[in-house]
Amino acid sequence: MRAPSVIALFMITSVQLWPAHAHGADSDAVGRAYTVQVNGVARQVVLAELVKHPERIHRMSMKCTFQVDRQGHSHNVKVVSNPHNRWVEDAARRALAAAKFPPPPKNMDTASFDYRLDLDEPR
Repeated sequence: MRAPSVIALFMITSVQLWPAHAHGADSDAVGRAYTVQVNGVARQVVLAELVKHPERIHRMSMKCTFQVDRQGHSHNVKVVSNPHNRWVEDAARRALAAAKFPPPPKNMDTASFDYRLDLDEPR
């Protein structure tokens, strides 16, 4: 029972989330601040879902893409893992699709996000 907790802790501490980029807002400080907010929410919901079953997670990277509308709902959620792990992809996709994000700044109708999540298996 203790081993899964330790594994989950290692998984959380070994995750690297590459910065997400809101397309068209990279040079805008408001867009960058919004990106940081969405990045944090996405990271939390995906990791919360994945650590429920640490035995299914192995060394891999995931590329997640999605859009956030004016109400803070995600759309067009896509997750691809390398090496392919369907369970991880489905879990991350469900978590991102169900997440409530902050609405985009007033100068954006929707915001698109790409990020990469690297998971390192503890040794």
